[in-house]
This record gives sequence, structure tokens and C-alpha cells, in this order.
Amino acid sequence: MPSPFPGMDPWLEGSLWPDVHGSLIFTIREAIAARLPAGYFANVDQYVWLSDGEGEPVRRGQPDTFVSGDGGPIPGVNLTAAAPTLHVRLPTPKRVRKKRYIRLLDTEDRSVVTVIELLSPSDKLPKKDRARYLAKREEYLAAGVNLVEIDLLRRGLRVPMGKPEAPAADYFVLVSRAAEYPDADVWAFDIRDAIPRFPVPLKSEHGGLTLDLRSCLDRAYDAAHYERLIDYSKPAAPVLRKPDAVWAVELLKTYDQAKATQESTP
Repeated sequence: MPSPFPGMDPWLEGSLWPDVHGSLIFTIREAIAARLPAGYFANVDQYVWLSDGEGEPVRRGQPDTFVSGDGGPIPGVNLTAAAPTLHVRLPTPKRVRKKRYIRLLDTEDRSVVTVIELLSPSDKLPKKDRARYLAKREEYLAAGVNLVEIDLLRRGLRVPMGKPEAPAADYFVLVSRAAEYPDADVWAFDIRDAIPRFPVPLKSEHGGLTLDLRSCLDRAYDAAHYERLIDYSKPAAPVLRKPDAVWAVELLKTYDQAKATQESTP
């Protein structure tokens, strides 16, 4: 079964988000690629950058695999090690950070026509990663690239969306068409709302296509079986406003009943 929520599932924002981000990027790319007109293709690219390490070195992830010998003795070689000249402390390694996004490109000259960004928590925290993202965003806009920016995270600072200020809401989608820049459109919605369908612009002569983000989220949710990992009996992170929390409890009761009925049906 898909997520019980009519739009964005707030329980996906917590520890699951890194996996959700990757899954959703690929389901969005799949949905768009299937409908692109001739002359375009969609690919998933990623930023790779280094963050200055602070404090003691910390191993992150698994090390690369290298080919080495079996460590046995080598005939005719003296294996006694010489004393070192000095003992050193290596500099703290920099941390490699990556973030995936979607590009729509012209098949003829490989120029970038549209970029689709799904925001990450680091894009919304007042640190270096946010500054890097906003600088990249400015590059898109200055270069005449269409930008689709999807914010499905309640926590953190909103990215700038110009004037007038957008209303208070849980989630936002911004679409900036290069031909209309600096004007742009914003869709604001809350956890009780369905995710609105919005346009993904192409070149002016080709208009664009409409993205059903909710169907992409459903495919990602089902394919990864997130329902096995989410404990809806625990509070969402960040916690919901009290009226929304009460609403969510009732919604989840209905969901559990429907699920039980489905499982008992032969």
C-alpha cells in the first residue's frame, strides 16, 4: 500500500530521508524521461564537494577496495624495518559530500535546459552547504536555465523565493522559467493537502510537461517498502503541530483498518 498521507508523508523526513531522496530522484527522472519529446533526455547527476574536516578524523562509509598481495614472505628480501626518521600526524581528511539532482539536456549539443532540485536538509541549515547550494542556484538562474525546486522538508530555513513572500506552509515547489525570469511560480501546501501537480518547463518552443510528484512518491514508497521501516506510533520528526498530530492519528487509524482488511482478504 502507498503512504497513508494524501500528500507528503512527514515520517519520511527523519532518518529515512537520505534513502528517500535518492529513490525519489530516480522515480522523478523515470516519470519525466518517459514523456520527454524528441530532442531531450533526462539524466541524474551529482555534485561532489569537499567539506573541511573538524576535530578528530572520522571514517565515513566503507573504504575503497584495493588489490594487494597476500602478505607472505618474499624470498631473498630482508623484512627487518628500519627506524623511522620521524613520527608525523597527518592532516584531517576532508569529507566528501554528494547530492543528486536531475538535468534535462538537449540531445544535440548537450546543453542543460532544465534542472530539478530536491532539497536536502543541508540546503536548509545556516552552514556552508546551504551557501554552496544557493550559489549553485544563482548560477542556474544567471545562465538562463529553467529551475524546478522541490522542498518536501518541514525543518530548516526556506530558500529565498522573492517577493511577495510566500504564505506559511509545510512544503513548497518553485518553478522558474528562464524565459520569464525573474518572475517565477510557487506552489505552497501542507501535510493535509495533496501534492499539487506542477509544470516542468522545457525550451520555450516546446512548452513543458506536468509532473505528478505524488505518483513518483508512491512508487518510491512501495519499491523501498518504507512501511516496514516506519513506526507511525512514534512522533514524526520534526514533531507535528498539535492539530495536525491529532488529524494524523485519526488518518493512521483508518489506514491501519484498511490495511488489515486488505491482508485478510483472500
